[in-house]
Amino acid sequence: MTTASTATTATTATTVTTATTTTTAMKRDGVRAVPRTGRRTVVCASLLALLWFGPAGTVAAQNRSAEEVMREVDDQRGPDTARSRMTMRIYNSLDAGTHDREIRLLSYSRGITDSLIEFVSPRSITGLRVLDLDGAIRVFFPSTGRVRNIGGAGRSGSVGGVGGDFSYEDMGGSGFMNDYEQFRMEEESDTRWVISAVPRDADSQYSRLVFHVSRDTMVPVRIDYFEKGTQVKRLEASRIQEIGGRNVATHLVMHNMKDNSRTEIRMHEVEWDVPLSDDLFHPNRFHR
Repeated sequence: MTTASTATTATTATTVTTATTTTTAMKRDGVRAVPRTGRRTVVCASLLALLWFGPAGTVAAQNRSAEEVMREVDDQRGPDTARSRMTMRIYNSLDAGTHDREIRLLSYSRGITDSLIEFVSPRSITGLRVLDLDGAIRVFFPSTGRVRNIGGAGRSGSVGGVGGDFSYEDMGGSGFMNDYEQFRMEEESDTRWVISAVPRDADSQYSRLVFHVSRDTMVPVRIDYFEKGTQVKRLEASRIQEIGGRNVATHLVMHNMKDNSRTEIRMHEVEWDVPLSDDLFHPNRFHR
């Protein structure tokens, strides 16, 4: 990562349990797995629709088309359900050494199409919730007690009262194959595939995206965002750890070249395949 420290520290061991086997996962950078009896629990990092998981081990170097690579990335993204805790730090310039604002939030996801983000702090946005159901975004504002549907050009803005460099569109989505088309292999190397694609949604703020997918982990370690031929953002995923048999990125940084700012997201804790109430993903009950 070019704008954030990449130092990692191994500390306390955490037991990761499955129904038939037990393995050990290390706690690093304040990220930890939460044990659950009879369920596999591992550390992950990413922002809901950007949750990227791949099986541990090297991927065979067979020839693949751009579409085949992205379909495999989709097929390996995430468990049936997940619950996690994250910290978002907003920096007012690309090269700022200290953050301007820190936000803590909880996230819940169901597959790769449904997600809910609940903002915990600071107090001014406590209770704010963003629900994404297969690309349909709703936001609950506790200050007014109202729910707002976000569509069209509104998806290009950041969450009201939160700010930062992740737009509603960046945080939402229903899988790469569902959200993009016209996949094209731009470059291949021994370490990664570089694949471009075009958003299917005519209202998207972006004209093109370029995905840099690691051959070893099948994790998109970088995404470049373009508006009318000009790159406006770059998302980088780093601190990829092998935990519980999966490769997991534990740090995201969105560089916003258009606004000269950046936002970092770090995962601290996650539970996979946990029971979640249907109300969390109900359009009329998610805020109650």
